Amino acid sequence: MVKEIKLSNFTISEDNYPFIIAEIGNNHNGDMKIAKKLIDEAQKCNASAVKFQTKDIETAFPQELLNKNYEGPNSFGKTYREHKQVLELSLEKLAELKKYSEDRNLIFFSTPFDLKSLDNLEKLDQEIYKISSFHVTDLKLVEAIANKKKPVIMSTGMSTIEEIDIAVEILNKHKCKYLIMHCVSSYPTDPKDLNLRAINVLRKRYDCLVGYSGHEVSPNIAPSVVMYNACAIERHFTLDRAMKGPDHALSLEPTGLNLLVTRSKTLFDAKGKEEKSVQESELKARKKFRGY
Repeated sequence: MVKEIKLSNFTISEDNYPFIIAEIGNNHNGDMKIAKKLIDEAQKCNASAVKFQTKDIETAFPQELLNKNYEGPNSFGKTYREHKQVLELSLEKLAELKKYSEDRNLIFFSTPFDLKSLDNLEKLDQEIYKISSFHVTDLKLVEAIANKKKPVIMSTGMSTIEEIDIAVEILNKHKCKYLIMHCVSSYPTDPKDLNLRAINVLRKRYDCLVGYSGHEVSPNIAPSVVMYNACAIERHFTLDRAMKGPDHALSLEPTGLNLLVTRSKTLFDAKGKEEKSVQESELKARKKFRGY
């Protein structure tokens, strides 16, 4: 088992506070001012990292889907293509946001949705990659990411154990250091569907670090995964859940992310070790009530 993944300013490990990823994704709405404000707020909340998404629109989605009418309250264009084009940030803008994040002691990375985007992101020299739940079965993309020889985080929403097996086999073939995220791909996710004990199943089966990527509305559930030894937590992040856009409503606002970070650290401290012993803080009471 890989017991830790060392990044520039954070070590992902079961022995460390959880690695908290503020998933900005598309919640910048194509606006650099919003993107930078989200980074500022993530820093204030003591998140460990900010994550975006990068797509080559013409290759990441089927042409039939791109051509479809997409007019609605959360649409930024008349077709799905126009909608996605508004939300996509150029490589130059991502480079600017990477520096902006790193200047605030945040790890920056973006999820590639296709091979062309992966090649572009490699020019940014980001230190870790994410395989989204959508792409667990896109074996060409999994192979290409694994071939970059950098740490990998892979979410497992809507994936069977057999599908995860194949992707993990590729990661192992390339001797990647990886972390697998338990995830349920429903938006938002009903708490009864979260099945958090699957975290233990993933750790036992793949003998690897395990985290949690959540899509539930509440900020109160995710911190509990620390008790299952999850060492990373990812949640979508927004300035305002009422903003226009497809992911804002299922995202955490700054108050929610701050609560998640604070509770996760408190539960990590409270978790302790799998042993029963007299704590140093108990010695005074023991002396008083037992005389020794």
